[in-house]
Amino acid sequence: MRGEEPGNGEPWLVFTVRDVEGIGVEIAKLTHLLNDLSSAFYAIARAQIGVAGPRPGRRAVAEEILAAFRLVRVTPGSTVIELAPPSTDGQTQLQLFEEPTAEDVAFAFYEEIECIERGTPPVEGRWDVRRHVRAVVEDAGEIGQRAEIVYRPRTARPGLPPGHVLTTSFRTTDIPQPGAVERSTRRRRFSGHAYMADVEPGRQRMRIKLPDGRDVTLEVDEQVAARIVPALDRVVEIEVDEDMEGDITARRVALGLEILPSSGAGSDVPPKSVEELEREQNLPEKRPDYVSLASAIWRTQEELVEFDDHLREMRRAQSG
Repeated sequence: MRGEEPGNGEPWLVFTVRDVEGIGVEIAKLTHLLNDLSSAFYAIARAQIGVAGPRPGRRAVAEEILAAFRLVRVTPGSTVIELAPPSTDGQTQLQLFEEPTAEDVAFAFYEEIECIERGTPPVEGRWDVRRHVRAVVEDAGEIGQRAEIVYRPRTARPGLPPGHVLTTSFRTTDIPQPGAVERSTRRRRFSGHAYMADVEPGRQRMRIKLPDGRDVTLEVDEQVAARIVPALDRVVEIEVDEDMEGDITARRVALGLEILPSSGAGSDVPPKSVEELEREQNLPEKRPDYVSLASAIWRTQEELVEFDDHLREMRRAQSG
């Protein structure tokens, strides 16, 4: 790492691949590198907001605010990729609440690259981040033998003098292998709408839509395979074994499947009423005293106004 003084209008984050053979770069290789760069930024963003790990489906607003980096230009030759922060990067950060910013994502990416170069194993909870950033390094290795990152923070960072520019050069081939990953298996239950089934021998799979909008693909145990076609377009509950590598889900296998009662395809009427669900779950008949609960959290009018102002500022920042 070395520092220098940035000039006015200089780029924010630059990823350069060196020692490129021939003229230009194959479009497919560059596309792969850009896609994995974006995936790495989003993986870091999820870790920053406390939801580390794979997250299929539509990205959350908070992820877009932190990781929707903009591609400014790609220069051929040494393959220089210049990036800018998300256009939604609010820049406004309440001092009372330490919310992550796009600067934190860029800095974490820079640090992760240096850890890979040194052969430092990832810390607990960041295996998914390491996997995505390592993929970027390997993609760069398909283009050139070394790469460089230049990062110019636009806001002050703890431990760095104002205007400090971070630069690191690293190899993209023969990079140190990651340490041994702790492997484990956990039993879980999923419920959702089954909408895909593959019964080809040796490839029995099904896909369900979870209540939060995510899609999950599951391998299917032989004993369950005969039940996945009748479950199509039905609400199901599935017992699953998840094989974990560190904190990453490497494989999911459905061991049991139950078709839940439904009011029929396309119906907006749930199979059970709210009252029935309350009785099944032994919820108290008397509603909580929400006024008393809120008063225990916000004891004065000033505290309530302060929290209300915080929410307003956060919503304004997210709406851009």
